Amino acid sequence: MTTGVRRQSPVFQSPVFLACVALIVAAQAVLWWRAFRWYPEIPQRFPTHFGADGKPNGWMDKSFFTWFMLPLLSLVMLAFFGGISAWLGWLVRKSPQIVNVPRKDLFLKMSVEGRMTIVRPTREFLAWVMALMMWLFAYILEGSARVAVHIDDTLVAWPLFIFMGGVLGVLPFYMIRTGRMLDDVARAEGIIPANK
Repeated sequence: MTTGVRRQSPVFQSPVFLACVALIVAAQAVLWWRAFRWYPEIPQRFPTHFGADGKPNGWMDKSFFTWFMLPLLSLVMLAFFGGISAWLGWLVRKSPQIVNVPRKDLFLKMSVEGRMTIVRPTREFLAWVMALMMWLFAYILEGSARVAVHIDDTLVAWPLFIFMGGVLGVLPFYMIRTGRMLDDVARAEGIIPANK
């Protein structure tokens, strides 16, 4: 029944996904560039933790590893979220019964291509969260360096609220979009009546 059904493009061809990848690549470039740029100027003890007032309350001794811990952590987070996204695609193909989606009864009746369409918004959301996180890491590294060399006295916390708003603010739209895609694919594949 899937003959003539217009399929959604795979996640790696999605404009949203590609935009998020571009943001991730740019953030990684900025993060590593600024880490190498600041490293010679960082004092022997530099701030690594900041209180709610933005003032440093934790320090570390300078070494290559301690200063580059945040960029390295960003790579670990990229691998983690990228792995979740890849694993989700594998689960959709091999074990769809354990994928958590609304109206799973319809999801399980769909073709593999239909199920992959349904999880595309989730994979795009993961890419969006990664992009926001990478830019937050870049901000933290830059701010820490500026406090360490006494250009600034504090690391202001408002970018953290932008990050949280960026994650939580778009989550309802992705959930709604997933529900609509589920109905559209179920109709296109003849699982539910076209007029329902």
